[in-house]
Formats: sequence, C-alpha cells, structure tokens
Amino acid sequence: MRLIGRSREQLKLLGDYLGLCRSGALKELSKRLNHRNYLLESPHRFSVADLQQIAEGVYEGFLKALIEFASQHVYHCDLCTQRGFICQICHHHDIIFPFEFDTTARCAECKTVFHQGCQAVVKKGCPRCARRRKYQEQNVLT
Repeated sequence: MRLIGRSREQLKLLGDYLGLCRSGALKELSKRLNHRNYLLESPHRFSVADLQQIAEGVYEGFLKALIEFASQHVYHCDLCTQRGFICQICHHHDIIFPFEFDTTARCAECKTVFHQGCQAVVKKGCPRCARRRKYQEQNVLT
C-alpha cells in the first residue's frame, strides 16, 4: 500500500503539470484513467474498483503505466519542462521535478524542489525561504 500511495502522489503531481499544458496530454491521460479523474485530484481517495484491483495485484501496474505516460510527456514537452526547477543549492543546470521522488526533495513551506543530496548537505533550511524571510524583514524596516 505504501508503494501505491507513493504512486498516487506522483500521479497527482504529474496531473498538475498536464493540467496546465496546452498540448492535450491531459485529455489523453484522462482517456487512460477510464473515468477515474479523481486519481488526479486526491491521492487519498480510492474507489471500490481501485481496491478490487489492489487485491488482484493489477493496480500498481495500472498506476505505473499512467506515471510513465505522464512523465514522458513532461520530460519532452517544452511547456512542461519550463515549469521544472533548478536546484537552488547546487545551481546545477539540470531540470528537476517534484514527482521525481527517488532523486529530489521538496520544501514543505515554499514547495521548491532540490536534489536529495543537496538538501541533506544544507541543514539550516531552504535557501528560498531564507531569502523570502530576509526580503520580508527588509520591507518591514522600510
């Protein structure tokens, strides 16, 4: 169930990307969902059909296929890749995404995405949140 929950979280984040894309990929993903659009809205909502597929052992494969389709779209779409992140710790030029759970971490406050290894190095917190606090303090003083 933990793997299914993780896959549902990934699918929700991918749905957020496809929802803002003008390419029509969301329409294609919706077809593949078989009228289960709630999968893109809430990772915690399950239908009876979902629970039955979990019991049969086919639900995880269903989710993996959806994630593969959606992530391939995001990686190859000019509009979607522009919504990716650059790690604000190492500033490496590769684009990272919040649905890449194996390699990235996300600030709980501002939702910025970092490489997992980079965030582990910086124990004092999120650099973006620190900049935002500093900016707000400067505005209060002026």
